[in-house]
Amino acid sequence: MRICAYIHPMKSAFSLLRNRNLLLLGLVSLFTDLSSQMIYPYLPLLLTELGANKSVIGLIEGIAEATAALLKSVSGRLADRSGRRKGFVLGGYSLSAFAKPALYLAAAWWQVLAVRFLDRTGKALRNPARDALIAGSVPAADRGSAFGLHRAMDRIGALGGPLLALAVLAAWPGDLRMVFLWSAVPAFIAVALIPFVREAAAAARQPAAGPSGTRILLGSRPFRLFLLANLLFSLGNASEAFLILKAEESGVPPLHLPLLWVMYNAVCVLLAPAMGRLSDRIGRMRVILISFAWFSGVYALFGSADQAWQIWMLFALYGVYYGLSDGVYRAYLADLAAPELRASAYGLFSTATGLALLPASLLMGTLWDQYGSQIAFYAAAGCSAAGMLVMWLGVQQGSETAS
Repeated sequence: MRICAYIHPMKSAFSLLRNRNLLLLGLVSLFTDLSSQMIYPYLPLLLTELGANKSVIGLIEGIAEATAALLKSVSGRLADRSGRRKGFVLGGYSLSAFAKPALYLAAAWWQVLAVRFLDRTGKALRNPARDALIAGSVPAADRGSAFGLHRAMDRIGALGGPLLALAVLAAWPGDLRMVFLWSAVPAFIAVALIPFVREAAAAARQPAAGPSGTRILLGSRPFRLFLLANLLFSLGNASEAFLILKAEESGVPPLHLPLLWVMYNAVCVLLAPAMGRLSDRIGRMRVILISFAWFSGVYALFGSADQAWQIWMLFALYGVYYGLSDGVYRAYLADLAAPELRASAYGLFSTATGLALLPASLLMGTLWDQYGSQIAFYAAAGCSAAGMLVMWLGVQQGSETAS
């Protein structure tokens, strides 16, 4: 009953959509994810068709995510220094929009790697600046709700993407590459909305983040603790492509994979605003610790799953993790950083945790090839549990020191 009382005032949370920037950036994310999730469930199938094994798939996902992650701290710092975050948002979304339909022409796995790299580079350019714009456009007390709503709109796009993919496949039966080609349409709609976003006046008036910006952030104990815990956690948070491969291994037909993704995203849409609102009420750290524990448990269950019905259940539970984490993490980082350093904070955090995705995906793929999916998922669950333990111990130590 207590939790229900916290998440009941969803009407006031959705009233935040009257905020121009939140609404527009939410729509941009919605259409971008329509594009991305049209193709994402089919990427592992395309790579398998091109002769890539699980280790190569892990290498591709790890390199794409980790290499692009290096740019996030740079783009975040530059966005703070310039005070013109909107330009980084426009450039990043545009690069991704041009990259995705190139998968239509891919004839080798290294070409898929190149496309994934360009797409993730676009994400690296846009995300720190976009999140800083959102954080600066809403009151601090509503930050969790705002990011929860933004992530829900993002997931609405992700929910519709697989359905659009099925529509394309119905029109061109068996022609998987037409899905990649048509993914360009919602991607360019997203880009067309960005000029109407307003640069946050407060961000432009702040002094530029100087050379000591990174040192200021790393000098904050709460920021360091959150970063360290997420580095350990990220070693178990490999590419979601492995979830799709696990579903296929457990007997989910390829044609059902988009529907599996739809269900996962539907859970995300329902829970992201509620969990963001909950973090505004009971504190973000409690929700963050729950998210770590939830992920570890779900991945352990993925390891032991071997039937299709179990995969359907686990994808729904994985959607609960997303609702507990993504928007809440972004709101917490905004709480930790000064306004003039927020894009830098998002960039630094994303770079550090993104770099962990390379060894995470390589480890997942190698363990899978050598010992099977069960050991691979158990190892991932162990890494996430270690991150939770570090976070919990750090919070306890901080409480004792304060007292």
